[in-house]
Amino acid sequence: MTQLTEAPVRSQQAEEADNRPPTDFQMIRLVAAREISAKLRDKAFIISTAFLLLIMAISVLVPLILERGSDRPKFTVAVVGDGARTAAEAARVAGAAAIRQADEQDKQEDDASATEPGPAVRPGETAVPPASLTVRPVADLAAAEGLLRSEGADAALVPGTDGALSLVGLTEVDDDLSQLIGLAVQTQNLTTALQEAGSSDAQTQRLLNTPPPAQRLLDPPSANAEVSTVLGFAFAILFVLTSLTFGLMIAQSVVEEKQSRVVELLVAAVPVRLLLVGKVAGTTLLAFGQTTLLLAVGLAGASIGGQSAAMTLLLHSGGWFLAFFVLGFSMLSCVWAAAGAMTSRQEDLQATTAPLQMLVMIPFFASVYVTDPGRWLTALSYIPFTAPLTMPRRLMLGDAAWWEPILAVLGMAATGLVLVMIATRLYEGALLRTANRSSLRTAWLKK
Repeated sequence: MTQLTEAPVRSQQAEEADNRPPTDFQMIRLVAAREISAKLRDKAFIISTAFLLLIMAISVLVPLILERGSDRPKFTVAVVGDGARTAAEAARVAGAAAIRQADEQDKQEDDASATEPGPAVRPGETAVPPASLTVRPVADLAAAEGLLRSEGADAALVPGTDGALSLVGLTEVDDDLSQLIGLAVQTQNLTTALQEAGSSDAQTQRLLNTPPPAQRLLDPPSANAEVSTVLGFAFAILFVLTSLTFGLMIAQSVVEEKQSRVVELLVAAVPVRLLLVGKVAGTTLLAFGQTTLLLAVGLAGASIGGQSAAMTLLLHSGGWFLAFFVLGFSMLSCVWAAAGAMTSRQEDLQATTAPLQMLVMIPFFASVYVTDPGRWLTALSYIPFTAPLTMPRRLMLGDAAWWEPILAVLGMAATGLVLVMIATRLYEGALLRTANRSSLRTAWLKK
């Protein structure tokens, strides 16, 4: 008897649960899922994402392949006479020593911490270019010129009529080769002059082997400042491209819904405010997923190429970039939706979104021109519209304290809250106006 009475009670509770209106969170999730599923079924979106991933992989791997395939420059020099041969051999030895020194320096930079400042005291850089030289003696000037014309030699070192050596090329002489031979000839002439002046061999070698003065830096940059700058530019370009692409996608989606009158059905089922939040949330998740995939491809490429510095910097600052990306994109996405709601035709969309495009591009150009650490880069890293472009770069350069990105995030969150409130009011005031383009005043007053 008890079971018979409990069954109708449970059935009545289930019926009441089914008839209960959905919560705000459920409606937002429903709208976001609709946006995501619509884009994942869109062939153009899938193809563009795959194309971006391919571009990212090519941009990472191709430079590594080219760098791996291009060793230190190699030259062949035809020499005529003992003096030319002696100078060329000296150049060959100096070039080989410069290669060993350059390889050792590259190894030290790879082993150094990518996020810590470099050494304050560094050895001075020598003027000898790291190049491999092959010396090829020939009988006379005609034979040397024949080798040049047949491309059997890159240059010829021959004595002139006054006995001085001259470097001969076919159409031009490579700068590294010219510098290497020139230093060898100068060293040879200096050695001869010192010996004629009565200097002993030990004194001559001590003078010639004097190292250049060491360099001492009061504020040394990070050991991988160039890698940090390149990755900073890559982050900035990725943020701008994604913001423009997905921002225009949001605006176009709103206009399409207005043109097809689908928006009237949506507004009848979902409040306008929740419709906006769901649309923005779904697009932000899509943009975040695409950006994460691109970063993963870049990290994989750096790992395959053995770029330990790039891997360290990506792991160190990639999470911060994603955080700034989500905040920056969310801050602007509501405004993109409002810009789409202001018009009823795709043809007028350019006019309503032009200010937003400028709002994205101007901070990008500011971040491109301000690259060196200092007060200007620090100031840009706190401005909400430029913080996603500059704060990750400062983190990679080791120029920001631990609390600075947190402060920048709070500033972006506060600015985003204000923009969301403004965009929501404009979106609500212009969404159902399908006759013509709405003005800012009309949308704001909701007339």
